[in-house]
Amino acid sequence: MQSLGSLLLNHATAADLYPVAPPSVLERLERYRADPPRVRPQRAPDNQRGDLHSYFAPGDAAATAVAVAAAVRILRAGRPGGRRWPPPAPCTLHPANVVALGGAISPVLEAAVRCSRENLLMPVARLRHRTAVHSTRPPAGQDARARMLPTALWPEWALRLSPRHPSGRPAARRADELLSVACLLAGNTAPIQAATRLMGTTVTSHNVSTLLADVTRRSECADVLHVLILLADHLDAHGSPIDYARRRTLFTARPRFLDPRVWRELQRRLRSNSGADAMHAQRWIFHGLTGSPPHLAHPDIASATVEQRRHYQRFSWRILPAEAELLHHTAQGVLDEHGIDEPVQWSPKLPARVLRGLVLPGPDPDSIHAAQLHQAVPGGDFSIAQLARRLKTTSAHVAYLLARDPVDWSPPRFQRTQHTATRVRQWRTWYEQDRQALQAIADQERTSLATIRLALLRDGTQLRPPGSYPGRPRRR
Repeated sequence: MQSLGSLLLNHATAADLYPVAPPSVLERLERYRADPPRVRPQRAPDNQRGDLHSYFAPGDAAATAVAVAAAVRILRAGRPGGRRWPPPAPCTLHPANVVALGGAISPVLEAAVRCSRENLLMPVARLRHRTAVHSTRPPAGQDARARMLPTALWPEWALRLSPRHPSGRPAARRADELLSVACLLAGNTAPIQAATRLMGTTVTSHNVSTLLADVTRRSECADVLHVLILLADHLDAHGSPIDYARRRTLFTARPRFLDPRVWRELQRRLRSNSGADAMHAQRWIFHGLTGSPPHLAHPDIASATVEQRRHYQRFSWRILPAEAELLHHTAQGVLDEHGIDEPVQWSPKLPARVLRGLVLPGPDPDSIHAAQLHQAVPGGDFSIAQLARRLKTTSAHVAYLLARDPVDWSPPRFQRTQHTATRVRQWRTWYEQDRQALQAIADQERTSLATIRLALLRDGTQLRPPGSYPGRPRRR
């Protein structure tokens, strides 16, 4: 009460206090505030502060009554630490300079003062002081969070939080990297430049500040900062199953992840032309393992030019299911080589209730199910823009969905090969570990014995002699 009353006497305007007291009382208050308090003898006149009304108990009954009544009105309004602090709100305080004016200031009142400054703060300060959420608090060191964050924000969250032009083009280059740095800054005292180094990115402090300023100006991005803070809180509370910092250290300098001959052989069986470059496959594995964009990979595989980056983006959403399975299996093998017991990829999930009603620039990634996507994709070549119109969403959303749930859009002849390439690992397990016969596998898969036999031979499986059974000698 004392702290809040002091802040009101010193900072609130007459218009702020109009609902609190009758005009005659407010007029008397203004006369009192216009007359500076008498300086106590122990204070030198040259040290007199302009906010002495915050340091001395009011010498006027009207001032005391208004200060107490307004303080009670605010404290009883409920959730003073929320996004909207009921008026009156102090007008000249900055969250970083909140001090105990007129007595010890409680955490709830401190949160209220922080939130009351939100519209006047720089975007970076709004992230640091967490004014976009109800649990604002002073920033602290949170550098350990960098180990839980990919260099480029998880694709589903980048889709949802990245601002775009009306044409659908991204409003900022490398927005996924900038958003990841911003997530590290939430509630954090680290300078922006230090945050970019921790994240292993090459974006500048100016790039980060510019994106955040653009986000706060756009009406469709009203709650982007809110979600970034929620993601940071989720990581701080629950951690991440992936140590991205370790992966960046291990794999950024690695020049190759996949034998190009294996990729070319798969391409020969799946496509009528080998249009998907093996280099893109190397980039896909690097991207999936580290969460870093391919232009940060080893120079031997990095996408150095704008054209290469565009081609890689096209590759990532035109990938076929069998290709995705091969790349995922290879990435898992790389982790196994280093004794890393982690999933290849991961993304945090926030409860739907905390996201309900928030205004974000991108669509909900899960608003379209995999079955809807697969049904909408035509056989053969297709346009992603036409597919987006068919699904009534954005091209960026469709590209994300195709990368997450690859669709077999190849011609019928190659679809059969595609199915074989997808299932051959399971067939090999049944044959080698479960000791099933080729004919039993063919019957189970509703295909021919020749198809099963040829697929296993191409996969390098050593076939048993005809007529041999586990535990039974071969007939002579």
